[in-house]
Amino acid sequence: MKKFQFRLERVFRYHQQRLKQAELRLAQAAMERDAAQAAVLRCQQQIEQACRLNESVGGLINPAIRANVTAHLEQLGRILATSRERLKVSEQRFRETDRVRAEITQDVEGFTHLRNLRRDEHRDEVNRQFQIEIDEVVMRRWSVDGADDPLPSTGMS
Repeated sequence: MKKFQFRLERVFRYHQQRLKQAELRLAQAAMERDAAQAAVLRCQQQIEQACRLNESVGGLINPAIRANVTAHLEQLGRILATSRERLKVSEQRFRETDRVRAEITQDVEGFTHLRNLRRDEHRDEVNRQFQIEIDEVVMRRWSVDGADDPLPSTGMS
């Protein structure tokens, strides 16, 4: 009997490769999302630190220093807004990449299930053919051994 061959093996392998690539893209998107979250957190911490510094100095501050602190806080505010936008985009990209990976995973699981079904069918056919061959050997043997004595004797005559 022939060895099992899944006719869609090339397509199956193609989808497996797509899944690996999708998992890599998902990992990359997760790293980008994590980096964007860290950037937002760092910016928020810098703003808090600048505000604490401003409060610790007290009421009388040199106008030039106050202007520098104010300009710095405004710049940090713009950076924070940009960082939040980057985080939002990276989270959307992560969700989309995860959705695509899930679809490809379903394709691969479907092909795996189909291949397993075909392998089981092939095994059942091999077993059926093997049983037919065994039955034929037994029948030939019986017909050769039993040709002289069509009814086996029971030993009671």
